[in-house]
Amino acid sequence: MITTGFSALPPPLREHRQPVVVFCKSHSGSRLLVKLLEACGIFMGCNQNASGDSWDLLPIVRYLVTRHYPDYSAVLRGEDELLEDMFNTALCRHLAGYDTSGGRGWGWKLCETTFILPVVDWLFPGARFIHLIRDGRDVAFSDHTGATDEFWRKVFFDRADIASWQGMPLTGPSYRRRPHLFNAQHWLNSTTVGHRAATALSGRCLELRYEDICGHPDAAVARLHAFLGEAPSEIVLPAIHTNSIGKFRRQPRHRIRAALRLIAPLQAELGYPVDDR
Repeated sequence: MITTGFSALPPPLREHRQPVVVFCKSHSGSRLLVKLLEACGIFMGCNQNASGDSWDLLPIVRYLVTRHYPDYSAVLRGEDELLEDMFNTALCRHLAGYDTSGGRGWGWKLCETTFILPVVDWLFPGARFIHLIRDGRDVAFSDHTGATDEFWRKVFFDRADIASWQGMPLTGPSYRRRPHLFNAQHWLNSTTVGHRAATALSGRCLELRYEDICGHPDAAVARLHAFLGEAPSEIVLPAIHTNSIGKFRRQPRHRIRAALRLIAPLQAELGYPVDDR
């Protein structure tokens, strides 16, 4: 039972328990955000995939979502007997090579952290969070994965006891036939959960739009510095490619409209257009 949190970590790591946590819908441009944070001096983990996701935190996210989401009441009472050892092991691996004496911040990015934020907030009461948002029309045409197992069904629909959606079985072939619809639903649920959490976290969570980072990177870096409580400093910006912004326009209009029927209300709430062009 967890009472004080991470008791098995070496003392230097226990003293650096306040991470910067990036969450978002996959294919929202978070690779660029990781690079910006690293350029700002934040250690984002030893073992990352090509998109900057932490391989070390992935098993924990899958475990918590599959076993508990959306009800974390037992976890927050300290009743999950596996969680402490899992987090201790994952963080030791994630922070391999992290110099605790240099005052450098640390954190991680894993898109689906969105779905374990209550646990992260409980374990890291001083953590800071960044929610990255991207135009749902573009994300609808950024293929990822289908809702083919219990974990992904919860990510798509907040529930695992579902076998079909809009008359389509939740299988790989269904996803490949209508990826834009499944991607739109994925964006809708992930962004809804993430935006709700960002609002609840208030001043401890910064919401950034991918399009704003690409269009005004210097201003985005200034916001990051201010949010992290750091003095502004010049950094070497990573390569920024804007050719994927508005890529939905290369799709047939009937497919764009089908995606918009799912996402338009949230799209408008977040300040994005809801037209098909």
